[in-house]
Amino acid sequence: MKVKDYRQLLSARGFKCREQSKYQGLNVFEKEHLYNKIVCTIIKDTHGKAQSMTFNIYHTQRLPKDMDEFKAQEFDRSYLVKEAQKIHDSFVELRNKKAPKYIWF
Repeated sequence: MKVKDYRQLLSARGFKCREQSKYQGLNVFEKEHLYNKIVCTIIKDTHGKAQSMTFNIYHTQRLPKDMDEFKAQEFDRSYLVKEAQKIHDSFVELRNKKAPKYIWF
């Protein structure tokens, strides 16, 4: 998939926009799984260009009842961490790229 900016990158991975600012400020995207919720925060400068991206993982209210569900929860968390790392690497690549400004994801 060809992406031009971080919004396309995050929406391709299933993130929903929770807060958005046009120029300077924060953009917040979130994605909820069975056991965890991942929140991506993007800080934009005065020109509206994204400068940094951070991820936070929170537990949902559902707790595992046995060891199999606990293993599924840990697998879900490790999957989200790998996905966040791949998204962040693509974000850095997009930010550092000059022209043409797109990457294949």
